[in-house]
Amino acid sequence: MTQKVALFLAHAMAMEQEAADRYDELADTMEVHNNREVAELFRQMAKYSRLHGASVAQRASSHDLPRLKSWQYRWNMAEPPEVGEVEGGHYLMTPYHALVFALENEKRGHQYYALQATDNDDAEVRAMAAEMADEEAEHVAELEAWIARTPKPAADWADDPDDAVVVD
Repeated sequence: MTQKVALFLAHAMAMEQEAADRYDELADTMEVHNNREVAELFRQMAKYSRLHGASVAQRASSHDLPRLKSWQYRWNMAEPPEVGEVEGGHYLMTPYHALVFALENEKRGHQYYALQATDNDDAEVRAMAAEMADEEAEHVAELEAWIARTPKPAADWADDPDDAVVVD
């Protein structure tokens, strides 16, 4: 395995782990706010990210991957592509919002792999990245189908008639 392949796989594993961690954080937030349906949806997304990460780990199992520091990762954005902003989780969000959030993450993951598949100068990385881009495209299609079956929330979905008021 070339150093470029090892570096690519290290990035892919980190991306999936970071995505799973973010989904778990959002699920925890939804549980705190008693939004159990969306919490469960985010837990499922975390599970899918871990499964995808496990398939990457399987590919890399016979190789030594570099142990990168956070600043050594080279993403095409500030955070790993499949990690959405934590602010994307409103406590009253609906399953529709959670699915749209996940869809945007998967689209960024697809973009990352597609770019590696065309712009990397290592043929093995290009081949692996193309395969992973195809997998991400499947995830995008699955989420788009799921969104199509999910009721869109009303325009006033974020209105909270019982805003928290703290009085000492």
